[in-house]
Amino acid sequence: MPTTARWSTHPRRYVSATTGPIPPAHRADAPRPTAITAECGLVHTSSTSTDSQTFSVREFLLLEDGKRVVLREGLEFTIGSPCADIREGLCADALITAIRNVVLPEVSAADPERPWDCLVQLSRRRRVQTCAEELARLPYEVKLTDEVLHWL
Repeated sequence: MPTTARWSTHPRRYVSATTGPIPPAHRADAPRPTAITAECGLVHTSSTSTDSQTFSVREFLLLEDGKRVVLREGLEFTIGSPCADIREGLCADALITAIRNVVLPEVSAADPERPWDCLVQLSRRRRVQTCAEELARLPYEVKLTDEVLHWL
């Protein structure tokens, strides 16, 4: 059964998060990022339809001191099936692939020659020292909330 996935960001939220001056680097002993995490949750609607479901995605940097720094939130996508209950053909692996399609192309679309620059700018605005080379080496983890796992 074919599924479709569409995504978009709210233009003002994305522009305001990625424009403006980048704060200077801070202390050399500041915690370094150890991973990038995308966390997927359910978006609740008043619809009782079972042929589609909307999901939300928040993206974090995990720091070596255990803190999570939100890079982006408010990303959403919908998966639908034209003639059946969406849960029948959907598994966790397919959902994780859809999440990667929501988050990663947006990073690459900012500048195909420098795909990590967008996340570097977002990190620096949140006072996290990093560079494109460091982010490119970090593991990129996709996590499903307990609510999503139960829904599946």
